[in-house]
Order: sequence, then structure tokens, then C-alpha cells
Amino acid sequence: MSELNCKHCGGAVELGNKTCPNCGIPLPPNLGKYPQRKFIIFFIAVVIFCAVMIYWLPPNWI
Repeated sequence: MSELNCKHCGGAVELGNKTCPNCGIPLPPNLGKYPQRKFIIFFIAVVIFCAVMIYWLPPNWI
């Protein structure tokens, strides 16, 4: 199984554990997965879109 680290104590945690075996703190259900990657890609796309719109809008559009 994949070895990960507890964010609280830094101890080794196996993928699928509900709590840290070292400190006992509950682990997040998505530990070891990367759902934030989709959000980061979406955020970068929105920033690029906004930059393009700022460039293309005329300076006196209001």
C-alpha cells in the first residue's frame, strides 16, 4: 500500500486508514487522492480567461 505522512504528527500512514496509528487523529477521507488538481486547473483557466479579457477589452468600455 502507499505510504503517506500524517499532517499532524508527521508519522507514516497507510492509504485507507481512518485514523493515524501514531497520534490517533482522524484522517481526511480523501487522503492520498488529488481532487484539488481539478480545482487548480480550473482556477488557472479562469485566471487566463480574465487576463485575455482585460487585454481585449477597450480601455474606455465603460
